[in-house]
Amino acid sequence: MAQGLDNIRQVIRENDNIVLVGGSEMMRETGLNGFRAEHMAYEVEEMYGYSPDDILSSIFFTRQVGKFYDYYKNVILNKENSELTPAFKAVAALEERGKLSAIVTRTVYQLFQKAGCKNVVDLYGSVEENRCPVCGKIFDAAYIKRAADIPKCDKCEVPLRPGFSLLGEQIDNGRLTKTVNAIENADVLLVAGTSLNSLTWASTLRYYEGDKLVLVNTEPKSGDERAAYRAYGNISDIFCYIMDYDEKA
Repeated sequence: MAQGLDNIRQVIRENDNIVLVGGSEMMRETGLNGFRAEHMAYEVEEMYGYSPDDILSSIFFTRQVGKFYDYYKNVILNKENSELTPAFKAVAALEERGKLSAIVTRTVYQLFQKAGCKNVVDLYGSVEENRCPVCGKIFDAAYIKRAADIPKCDKCEVPLRPGFSLLGEQIDNGRLTKTVNAIENADVLLVAGTSLNSLTWASTLRYYEGDKLVLVNTEPKSGDERAAYRAYGNISDIFCYIMDYDEKA
């Protein structure tokens, strides 16, 4: 494994046009559940009588908006002030050095932006961009969390639309185009915290035609053999090493 890490470190050092695809395991290191909360599906079904995927459907939102927002507040927004891990800080430092050209993520918390990253595509949207369907005003996650009941526009008094795509809805075409363009033009594609076989990424990772596909994850998954370089373990520890990042420096 040490030799594998050194090889990945060398790839990062020698290339500048790196694109990072960040998955849910990076987010989970912060203690956040994610919007689908895959790791607590049974617990969610016990609490709500529905699976996370049921609750996150556009039909459920239309029919049971109160229960949807209870899930949003207590499962998706389970931590108000989650501390950024060294992994996110290492990525921000890499971007600042001019080596990272884009970041694409399916997580909805804007963690990379909070670390200082600039060129980020939130493929599914963000909990910080909830919108009034009438006037278009944007409300952040704190507004959702503080709402006594169903979060409503303070002007129009109508329930807000969540800032992320619901299951069954089309992903925003602009975000999808940016994702495909970034992956297609990358010299190095660094996939972290997700499986290469993930339904989210299967249709987009295929646009990468380079020979420097790097995979970093907590444990091996089916399909990993497609990556030219692989490393498993604590993502923050791995990132600090391969990106030459010292949090204490």
